[in-house]
Amino acid sequence: MTVRDLRQMFLEFFESKGHQRHASGSLIPVDVTGRLDESLLFNGAGMVQFKPYFRGIAQPPHPRLCNAQKCVRTGDIDEVGDLSHLTFFEMMGNFSFGDYFKQGAIDYSWEFITSTKWLNLDPHKLSVTVFETDDQAYDEWARHFATVGIDPSSRVFRLGEDTNYWPAGAFTNGPPGPCGPNTEMFYWVSDEPVPPITQGSYTSENWIKDDLEKNWLEFWNDVFIESEWQGDTKPDGGYIKTGMPDLPFKSVDTGMGLERAACVLGGYRSVYDTDSFQPILSAIQSVSGKTYGQDELSDTAMRIVADHLRTACFCIADGILPANTGRGYVLRRLIRRAVLKGKRTLNSAQPFMHHLVDSVVENFGDHYKELAEKRAVITESLRNEEALFRRTLDQGTEILLDRLESGRHNSGSVLPGDFAFMLYDTFGFPIEVTSEICAEFGTEVDTSGFNSALAVAQERSRAADQRDSVYGGVVVAFVFESEDGRATPTAFVGYESLESEGRIVGAVPVINEEGVATKEFAIALDQTPFYAESGGQVSDLGVIRLLNMSMVLTVKDLVRQDGVFVHLVESNENLGHEGASANEAQSALQEKLFNQLVSSQVDKARRLDIARNHTATHLLHAALRTTLGEHVTQAGSLVDPDHLRFDFTHGKAMSPEEIKRVEQLVNEQALMAQPVTSYVDIALEDARKMGAMALFGEKYADRVRVVQIGGMPPQDPSYSRELCGGVHVQNTGEIGLFKILHESSAASGVRRIVAVTGRGAMDWANDQGNLIHQAAQKLKSTPKDMLAAIDKMGEALREERKKREKLAQSGSGSQAELTKVGPVELAVESIEGELRDAQAVADRLVDSRPDRVALVSCLADGKVVCVAQCGPGAVSSGVHAGNLVKAVASVTGGGGGGRPDFATAGGRDASKIQEALVAGLATVRSQVSAL
Repeated sequence: MTVRDLRQMFLEFFESKGHQRHASGSLIPVDVTGRLDESLLFNGAGMVQFKPYFRGIAQPPHPRLCNAQKCVRTGDIDEVGDLSHLTFFEMMGNFSFGDYFKQGAIDYSWEFITSTKWLNLDPHKLSVTVFETDDQAYDEWARHFATVGIDPSSRVFRLGEDTNYWPAGAFTNGPPGPCGPNTEMFYWVSDEPVPPITQGSYTSENWIKDDLEKNWLEFWNDVFIESEWQGDTKPDGGYIKTGMPDLPFKSVDTGMGLERAACVLGGYRSVYDTDSFQPILSAIQSVSGKTYGQDELSDTAMRIVADHLRTACFCIADGILPANTGRGYVLRRLIRRAVLKGKRTLNSAQPFMHHLVDSVVENFGDHYKELAEKRAVITESLRNEEALFRRTLDQGTEILLDRLESGRHNSGSVLPGDFAFMLYDTFGFPIEVTSEICAEFGTEVDTSGFNSALAVAQERSRAADQRDSVYGGVVVAFVFESEDGRATPTAFVGYESLESEGRIVGAVPVINEEGVATKEFAIALDQTPFYAESGGQVSDLGVIRLLNMSMVLTVKDLVRQDGVFVHLVESNENLGHEGASANEAQSALQEKLFNQLVSSQVDKARRLDIARNHTATHLLHAALRTTLGEHVTQAGSLVDPDHLRFDFTHGKAMSPEEIKRVEQLVNEQALMAQPVTSYVDIALEDARKMGAMALFGEKYADRVRVVQIGGMPPQDPSYSRELCGGVHVQNTGEIGLFKILHESSAASGVRRIVAVTGRGAMDWANDQGNLIHQAAQKLKSTPKDMLAAIDKMGEALREERKKREKLAQSGSGSQAELTKVGPVELAVESIEGELRDAQAVADRLVDSRPDRVALVSCLADGKVVCVAQCGPGAVSSGVHAGNLVKAVASVTGGGGGGRPDFATAGGRDASKIQEALVAGLATVRSQVSAL
């Protein structure tokens, strides 16, 4: 059975049991409401996107769901390369929200595992563990084993909370949040005979020993979420348990590791032997020339490359790019570790990772269609990152060798552990590589110091990946309540109208650092036309007028929290809250504002400027993909009234011709006055079927809005069709002129364009016209004749340069004042010109005169420049050019320095040039005497 077949079989089984299939969530941990889960770096479990359902914050589309979830866990990165550890894996899950519980979950697990219609695995090779006090789970499993003649005591084992409670150890230690016991399922994968099944013949001690020897392979677990762990924070970290009441309803969260299950079905001891990895390993063999299975060192390297490649491809497809922080840092570390193994162990002299992308896309792209959609950007990102790292790797080698060579006479010295870790963390040097190079110089590495630094870094990495935070992050931090105590979500009407009436459903003060209320405060409305900052688009501004009062509130900013639009405002009247304590200010605001009717009005001109820039951003995205290639995708944006900023994936600077082409394409669409069409409340999967592009790294709820450029039917191709919740013009003609101001680097493999439209483009054009006219006046010309005037000025400057160079050549020695100072001769000369002229004179003064010291002063635009140059004989006699010019420049109120043989300095007081040169003679005398 292939992995594809197994994935499909699991989903079909649970669909036959009344479950609704649900799409995988993104590797960026975003829940079904579109909220980013700040408690996690990556989506590491099937239930992450369903947290609001488990907590009762959101209503699931069905009480039973099933899915195949792509997952990344980073806590064991350094273990990858053995036969079982992975950073990327697929988790098959079935979920119940207040529907079936322990009996149902265990019945389904048993049927799917053992039924001849489904996996048909041998129950004699199956064992399970349950939480030590979970009698119901034990009894349910015992019932099933007994039906096939297996004594439960030889296959069902009670273990503690560290292994059989979710989150691990949560029964005693927390953290606060939903929790419950779990049961885990294992299969016998050893070549040794399967353990006996009679009573007392196989104990928990026997089982633990076999598990440690990896004879049992865990492939599935069922979590029974039934309690809310409550506790207080300890001063030194952790929690003190205060209670664990039952949740309003009980739920089931299960996860079957697809790769491990495939391993069990295929009779393999390694997940890398399954068809999840075989096509990838085959591709690695092709590019490396190595054969898998012949050498353990190479095999380990191939497994590392295969795993990290899968993770990288899926991460990039979900909008995660290599970076120096957060998810991007983990991705960068994985790519670099794979490249290092390819370069050093598999002898890949040239970049190879991007050549392997097709093996991943072809293997998984039928189910995870984003891989095929983002194939180009995955390929380009890996190509750029590997090229960058190979350069960095060479730099790291040089840094290590420089340090070792500078201390090559100190045989037996120790390389500090923090330096070794810097090489590991920054340049990807494994400690064994550093140790090997150090051994050549008789130097040891402080491995304990390295391990300490590594442990700190690993703890930071694990902190966002631990199971104890997997149910965290679902907290309503800011809730406006109505009289019945329920949060009142805000109805946004700003797509249809810039004015609306509504009522205030909550108000809170803004408290300063001293703990008192400021003039500003926040209110929530039951409906609003004000857009709250999201997806790179800034918030609307405007005014809110109270209908029953003369009060006017100026809207200064907005945020959206759990469906509530929070308006930061300032009143034109004193509400009695300013300067009061938090509670007093809260009472004053609620008393005067709660339930008041209001009229809201968005700043129309500002909104239209924002809409122009936002629609232009969509056109720019399409134009870039047309011009540069399909690897281009959005990697960040800012849309405000004054300009737009657009970051996109591309490995090199755009040429002037490419920039011109992109501008032309956008302006052509604007001139065509194409209608801008919006499709609202579309299922995410349906939007994808329409060809709507999901913006790179953006988070989406299950229901989305699609913005299309053009009036064609949704099933037909369009110039631009993207998932977007922002505001737009009604047709592209409203954009006016589109102009790119500049293009630059935003990060490795990411470029940035800043552009303007509409009024901003008009202002830019006017500014450019003014600059041209001012420049023409300075050239004593007209705009039409400016180029000819510039050419004429350039020719005059070139003639002047020739005259100065000729003057410098003719004066190199004939005008110099020579003074014998012991074994050296000091040549002093003053000229007018530039630094390069002074350098030329100094060079000619010392040429073929090893015992001469040249000291040249140059007056340029009222400033002093000094150059000192020493022949090798003068340097041997003790003269130091850097110290010489430093002394000379100090007299003229400046400073400088340089090498013993050549140095420059600058000064501010030109009237003291002669005094400074005299000081130079004294300095040379002292330097020669000192020797």
